[in-house]
Amino acid sequence: MNKTVANALRSTAVLTAIAVVCVGLLAVCNMFFPKYKPNLDAATAALVNTVCPTGQSDTDAYEKGFITMLADADYGASLEDYNKTNKNKKASILAVYGEPKGLNAGAYVVECSADGRDGEIVILIAYRDGGAMGAAVKKQGESFWGKVPENLFEVIGSGKVDLVEEFGSTGATVTLSAIERAVKLSAEFALEYNTAIRKAISKLSTEAGL
Repeated sequence: MNKTVANALRSTAVLTAIAVVCVGLLAVCNMFFPKYKPNLDAATAALVNTVCPTGQSDTDAYEKGFITMLADADYGASLEDYNKTNKNKKASILAVYGEPKGLNAGAYVVECSADGRDGEIVILIAYRDGGAMGAAVKKQGESFWGKVPENLFEVIGSGKVDLVEEFGSTGATVTLSAIERAVKLSAEFALEYNTAIRKAISKLSTEAGL
């Protein structure tokens, strides 16, 4: 075996070993740090109740059906397909929560996300009659979060989407850009599915005899 072949075999062996290690590390990460999945638990309901008030306590809003997590089929969409179609926008729609009764009956909250500097940022944005009415962060681990403008979510709740232009240099440009991508995709989604989502919520209200 000549020296060139031997070197090539050694290189192949090293690359194979690296690949095996990487796969193993990925498996361990998935085991101990599973991918985030949206769900309507008490904490989420409390946030939804903050950005889109039901007029009830967080506990009652959660336990008495004032907030519900809509299935894709309820409003004739597939979030998986929608996110694939909009992959180039580097943001995702994760879930939709509707309010079939209460102070803002017929309103809904879109859960959206985008990758920031240090991982996924998850945001909730409330919509009523197609327009934004409130927003809050659900999940983030950004090291520069303290430099995000204090009134950021108030501005998002007012319907503005061009956040980088709105705030200029903040010292958290990557984080703000990620939030802007999520907000813009959420606004586009709400515009496209507003009527279907409101019909789905109305149907839930009717079925509940409200």
